[in-house]
Amino acid sequence: MRTTKIWSFVGAGGKTTGIFCLADYMLKQGLRVLVTTTTHMAGPENPAFLPGDLGVEIVKRLEQDGFVIGGVPVSDKKIRGISRETLMQVKEAADVILIEADGSARLPFKVPAMHEPVIVPETDRIFVTMGLTALGRPVAEVCHRKEIFCEMTGKEQNSLLDEAGMAEGIYRGYLLRLWKEHPEAAITVILNQADDHIAEAAGSRVKHRLLELFGQNKDELSVNWDVKILSWKRLMEEGEDLGWLFT
Repeated sequence: MRTTKIWSFVGAGGKTTGIFCLADYMLKQGLRVLVTTTTHMAGPENPAFLPGDLGVEIVKRLEQDGFVIGGVPVSDKKIRGISRETLMQVKEAADVILIEADGSARLPFKVPAMHEPVIVPETDRIFVTMGLTALGRPVAEVCHRKEIFCEMTGKEQNSLLDEAGMAEGIYRGYLLRLWKEHPEAAITVILNQADDHIAEAAGSRVKHRLLELFGQNKDELSVNWDVKILSWKRLMEEGEDLGWLFT
C-alpha cells in the first residue's frame, strides 16, 4: 500500500509558486503528484488541470501522467478544491498531495482569521510561507487581515512592517495555533522572496526573532519545526535539487 504524503501550504507571498516548484521537483523524482486546494486558488493554465470532482478520473490521470491539478472552476480565474470525499478516494493513487490551504488576496504577508487556514486532518507537513518583500512597507499595503495583525501586535496600519513584526505575526498568528491543532504535523516556515543578499539578511533577522520567541516557550512545547530562507522563483528557474528541504 502506498504511503501518501499530504502537505498543506498556508500564509502568503509564494504558496502557489512553492507548490509548483515542489511538484516539479517530485515529478522529476518519479513520484505521482496531486495538487489541489481546500479554499480557492488561481485557475491554472496547465494541461495537468482536470476540472471536476470525479475521483475515478483523477486516479486514471495520475496513473497515466503522474500529475494532476484537481479542482472545480468557480469563475474564469478561480477554482475551488475537490471535495474531502474525493480527496480520500484518490489519496492512495498519489505519492504526494500538495494542498493550498489558505488565501492571502495576493499580498505578501498575512495573519489568519479564526476560520483559517483550512487544513485537512491527515496533513503530515505544513509549510508556513511569508514574503520578505513585505518588509519596510506599510502594514496596510502588504498585510492580509491587517486589522487582526494590528490588534495582535499593537501596531498601527500605517506603520512599517519590520522583522520583529513579521516574526510575531508568524509565531502568534500561525505557529502557536498550528502546534496546538496539528501536533503530529512537521512545520516548515518558508521566508520566501530572498532574491538578493539584502533580502537574505532580512530573512535571517526574522528567523532569529522567531527562534527567540520559541525559546521563551520551548519548555512548554514539544514540536517538529524549522525555518528556511529561500526564493521559490529562483529555485524553480535554476532547477535546484530540493532534497535539502526534507532533511
